[in-house]
Amino acid sequence: MLPVYKRSWILGEDKYVDLEVRSAQPGAVVIPKAEWILRRNGVTEAEQMGACAVDGAFVSTLVEPQQTGTYTLEITYEVPPETRKVRVILDVR
Repeated sequence: MLPVYKRSWILGEDKYVDLEVRSAQPGAVVIPKAEWILRRNGVTEAEQMGACAVDGAFVSTLVEPQQTGTYTLEITYEVPPETRKVRVILDVR
């Protein structure tokens, strides 16, 4: 099961979504790359997508939904040898 988080937006806002990745394994977490995709719920085509800013174990992306409604932001990142995903539900009013 993917971790799911919820955030509220006001239409016209652009805000950062930041993640700090932690591991139960000893040692530093290093993320070589991360990508994001934003979809309005009920629509299969992506509204926005891109590469995340990555700094060690921190992942960040700037998102600006274009309509009111509910969106799903999916962030895919690597912690070698694994590929992991996180979903953030955006409630845009």
